[in-house]
Amino acid sequence: VWKHGPTIKDFKGLTHHATVSINTDAVMVIGGLLDNQAADTVIWMNLEKHRMKRMPTLKKKRYAHAATTFNIERTVYVAVAGGFHGSSITSSVEILPVCDDGDLITNGDWTEIAPMNLPRYEFG
Repeated sequence: VWKHGPTIKDFKGLTHHATVSINTDAVMVIGGLLDNQAADTVIWMNLEKHRMKRMPTLKKKRYAHAATTFNIERTVYVAVAGGFHGSSITSSVEILPVCDDGDLITNGDWTEIAPMNLPRYEFG
């Protein structure tokens, strides 16, 4: 069933961003292209409560990238990889812990980890 979430007023026209679902009621919108500029913004949207929260910004502004989630023990992480950084295709990868035992983590920072072997964009 399609549900309307909160409106992201400051980001009207955001394109080439990545999104990941967290649990069953939340989505993260990550980076993208806004007003022809790469963005480093990360927004957490709770679809059930119609709330949104800005999360820590990416280390690199990027668009046309990919994102996914993974778990290590009881912590959920988001990984962001590739895309364009400026006018160059990047191979960089960043991770952020977002949930620990189901609770939102808001005080973490993105960490750059080993890059991909090849720079990539618009994949996933």
